[in-house]
Amino acid sequence: MPLMASLYTGVSGLKTSQVGIHTSSHNLANIHTEGYVRQQISYADREYSTIGHSAIGNWRLGLGVVADETRHIRDLLLDKAYRQQAGRENFYSSQYEAVSEVEHTMGELNKEAFQNSLKQLWDALSEVAKAPDGSVEREGLVMYADEFITRVNAISDQLQSYQYNLNQEVKDTVNKINSLADTIYDLNLTIQGIEAAGVEDANDYRDRRDLALDQLSQLIEISYTENEHGFVSVRAEGQEFIIESGVFHMGTEQLGAEQDSNYLSPVWEHLDGLPVFILDTDINSAKGNDIGKLKGILLSRGGYKADYTDIPVLPENYTNAEYEQYLKDAEEYNYNTGASVVMKTQAMMDRLINSIVTMINDKLCPNKEQTIAGGTQLTIKAGTNFYVLADEVKAALKAANGGNDPIMDDYGYLVGDETFTLKADMTTSMLDVENSGNGYDGELGAELFSRSDTTGRYTELTAADGTVYYVYNPYNVFGEEGLYSMGNLEINQQVLEKMSSLPLWNSEGEANYPVAESIIKAWSEASINLDPNNLAKKDFDDYYQAMLNVLGNDGSVLKSVTANQQQVVEDIETGRQSIMGVSSEEELTNLIKFQNAYNANSRYINVVADMIDTLINRVGVH
Repeated sequence: MPLMASLYTGVSGLKTSQVGIHTSSHNLANIHTEGYVRQQISYADREYSTIGHSAIGNWRLGLGVVADETRHIRDLLLDKAYRQQAGRENFYSSQYEAVSEVEHTMGELNKEAFQNSLKQLWDALSEVAKAPDGSVEREGLVMYADEFITRVNAISDQLQSYQYNLNQEVKDTVNKINSLADTIYDLNLTIQGIEAAGVEDANDYRDRRDLALDQLSQLIEISYTENEHGFVSVRAEGQEFIIESGVFHMGTEQLGAEQDSNYLSPVWEHLDGLPVFILDTDINSAKGNDIGKLKGILLSRGGYKADYTDIPVLPENYTNAEYEQYLKDAEEYNYNTGASVVMKTQAMMDRLINSIVTMINDKLCPNKEQTIAGGTQLTIKAGTNFYVLADEVKAALKAANGGNDPIMDDYGYLVGDETFTLKADMTTSMLDVENSGNGYDGELGAELFSRSDTTGRYTELTAADGTVYYVYNPYNVFGEEGLYSMGNLEINQQVLEKMSSLPLWNSEGEANYPVAESIIKAWSEASINLDPNNLAKKDFDDYYQAMLNVLGNDGSVLKSVTANQQQVVEDIETGRQSIMGVSSEEELTNLIKFQNAYNANSRYINVVADMIDTLINRVGVH
């Protein structure tokens, strides 16, 4: 019996050595496999056999060794730390990429591209101020103004195009998140199936699952737990995501109609379209909500194309109520427009462009508040768009029609001339004809810039006595306000056709130096501030430099934060790899060790076998 037991012990040593050789070979074979975690065999004594008894106890004989389990060498705490910090890194890196792209779009790597356009327009205006009636000066102004607008509209198109790219990236990222969730769920089932009998470990499948968890954590904030059956449940952004019954997929829905509906928002499909993220709040490391590439992309993109109207303006002589409203608007700006690098750039840039264009137009063709007496009969020409009219004109026209809209087509254009009588005095913004300059032919001059949607600056209202009122149109044909905005600007066609129509002459046919000089003066006046967080007013040149500084500071901060996060992730990953990474030297040493053990056990078995053979032969069993 002892000899047979010895043989059994040798066989157990041989088998466990084989397992060790296989494990080390498997580790070496996967040394370059992404996500692979080194495996290690744990050993245990086999049960002892009782071979006799004595006064002091039982006589027991060891039966060798057994490969107890193949352990997965990981540090769960380091895994959680890695996934949290990797998610944070991707949150900031996605925004840093956006800032870099915006800076590139602005053409400001050398601070020359748009700066040149701005300077050329200023120089052209300066030359006109010296000789308002000079044809060369006028042609230069129109040429450089056209180049200025071309550059402005190109920037607008590029920024919006980048927004669309980010929007597509939102959709792609949501799809990737869902795909990773499906992968994790399928691997959960596979691992459960393999390990259910308690005979075999599914470590290679666990590696694949852990890799999928690593990748998922980079895209969205997650938490997870593993039950006693090896199933990993995952929550994403605080909501159940992967459970034993399946995966709650994330979807996308278009943003509200009050915004640009082309932009997508991630939602939970099983929760009736509940938004995945709440973005109009403080997002920072202290709150632990600055995690995930998807959130970073959403913040960078924003929810719509911003313009100058998104920047709240505090009135010069404000009331308490106006100040309270301003504070609310400022908070809204910081949580929405200001939180998006693209939208913030759009809004700041548009404020500059709108201010320049409006100032030049207003100096050339100034407006004033003017009252038309009640009882005056007025006529609006057929083809005028009802929706572009000032609110006061709309109200007066409807009042004259018994509260009804005038007859118009499906697009709001008047079918015929509309003649109506004012029921009461009407005060609205109009062209200040007396103070507006004239063209070379003595006719009323034309503004330099216009809206590219064909909405004119003015609508003509002709009184019964022949008086023509040029009423300012605050809207475009789409009903939007402002509209002297990036992407919606061009040189006035009237000016392009006849440059002498610029109002650079006075009523006596002389060069209108005061108008030209007033433009130069207004250019250098501190008139606009960047945003609610930068209240100091600046002239146009200083404003542009300040805007670049804001972008540069944003980029610098995000670059620094991203670099720090990358270092944190690298340090954690170094710690992880020191534990779970495969060392070729260590595994080669183990191979030699297990090979020697295998050889030793083989020799041991041979010796025992020889002893048994000798014993049998000497006993002479017949």
